[in-house]
Amino acid sequence: MKKALLDIAVRLEGREYKNEEHIRLGVVCRLLEKLGWDIWNPKEVFTEFQAIRREDASRVDVALFMPPQLLRPAVFIEVKAPGRLLPNLDAAEIQLRDYNRDNQSDISILTDGQHWRFYLSNAPGVFEHRCFEAVDLLNQAVDLEDTELALDAFLSKQAIQSGVAVDDAKKYLRRTDAERIMFEVLPLAHRDAEDDPAVSLGTCFLKRCAERGVDCSTDRALAFVRAGNGRSTGSPELLPRVKNFAKPARQIRKTTSTQIRSVQENVESYAKTVNQQMTLTNERGADARGHQLPTGKFVVVAGSVAASVTPRFKGNYLELRLKLINEGVLAPALERGTFKLLRDYEFAKSSPAAAVFGDCSLNGKIVWKP
Repeated sequence: MKKALLDIAVRLEGREYKNEEHIRLGVVCRLLEKLGWDIWNPKEVFTEFQAIRREDASRVDVALFMPPQLLRPAVFIEVKAPGRLLPNLDAAEIQLRDYNRDNQSDISILTDGQHWRFYLSNAPGVFEHRCFEAVDLLNQAVDLEDTELALDAFLSKQAIQSGVAVDDAKKYLRRTDAERIMFEVLPLAHRDAEDDPAVSLGTCFLKRCAERGVDCSTDRALAFVRAGNGRSTGSPELLPRVKNFAKPARQIRKTTSTQIRSVQENVESYAKTVNQQMTLTNERGADARGHQLPTGKFVVVAGSVAASVTPRFKGNYLELRLKLINEGVLAPALERGTFKLLRDYEFAKSSPAAAVFGDCSLNGKIVWKP
């Protein structure tokens, strides 16, 4: 499996996959076979499945049926051309939601080969909130073994047949907002600790939590990090799924009580700073929210909307926006030529953030309003 993932990543980076069919055959079916599915049995791996009755033109790219009965779809996989998922995510989610109207699958997936988004089809609420896992095959900050674990946990034939995949998906969706943030900042804390070996992973993790406004006790933080090689759910089971934890574990053992106390003494001041949420709006559709970090950097939170582009928007800030679009951080919204931020993003200062979301060179200290 690891060898296949590595080869696929190389081909994705080399842009060898040119269209949707290349992704379906060269990526999706290749991985399905590695995950135990009989891709040569059309009753088990059904391509071009008509999920919506009376709509012959609407077909799921790949539907997986659970043996031995093979009576109902267990997984829907909607495939997009390379690089076409995130820019059209809202429309793709609506399409996947509609596929589940008449023939509801247990798990639904959107992918363009690089990005994989997993949804619990029967979860309550709007469809976009049913996404419980996202995988990026080209994310160098994520260990290849972690990617393999995620695919195996939610797409392997064994996990789907046994019901474990659905059970784990439900647990993932039950995470609190604080737990989601802790899960998100853990890889960042890993990176911080690797950049500065003199600072422990526990210290880095506490600092990252504080920057995001999560009041995390020392005991909870250390338990969360030390349990990084376990599955994730509620108390101990809501902890992140990370397999390769040897180096960070050694760093945690070096963490002294004095170091932890010094970090905790700063938690309140960090939290006060980041809790001062600021907004930026204008008549061209900008509707952004963010906060200043004690480090001087500025974080714009996911869901913020960047204004439509005008001819005066040029230079370095236009290049920065294009960079965020190419990286899949900003995606075209459904109206007025605006763009939506898909995940929190950290800018060097408030002014670049203001320029990217406000559509021209702006003084961040003035335009970001409390």
